[in-house]
Amino acid sequence: MRPKDSGFTLTEILVASVVAVLLLGSVYGTFITSRTIFTTTLEAANLQRDVNVLLQKIIRGRQEGSDMSGLRRAVSFTIPVVNPTGSEIDFTGTDNQSRRYFLNGKSVVYASPILFPSQRTLYTAPTDASITLRFWKPVEYVDNETVGIYISVSRQIGGGTVSGSLSTYVNLRNTPK
Repeated sequence: MRPKDSGFTLTEILVASVVAVLLLGSVYGTFITSRTIFTTTLEAANLQRDVNVLLQKIIRGRQEGSDMSGLRRAVSFTIPVVNPTGSEIDFTGTDNQSRRYFLNGKSVVYASPILFPSQRTLYTAPTDASITLRFWKPVEYVDNETVGIYISVSRQIGGGTVSGSLSTYVNLRNTPK
């Protein structure tokens, strides 16, 4: 009597291999999809944080001589007509010094006669990103005490666009009534 063969047949090995490859492929696909979602979500959160910090710098500013440099402390403002995109605002602080925020390429710049050097870059967008900065006088506020601000930073990642953006109104607290 010959002992019963106890090995696997070639067909059983092939079927098991195909099932293993399909399972590993689906696990790998899930991993790649999860990693892509994580990367794009993290980048969107980073861009949103950058926009939020930049907006706070523009609104609040920082101590500069006897005045604060932010729009919130402005006495008056103008949005130059020379720049039709509205990416520049000139304003006067409570110390009667003229200041301005403007977009220079991919950088948001603050200029003041009190600073040395007279300009400071507040934020520079990553090399593969685009930035939008826009100031406007809201139609619904005719008091000339309110300015609208819109900031957006966008970047291409994984075949899609990821962005962070904010839009708000700032009331100029020191405008003479």
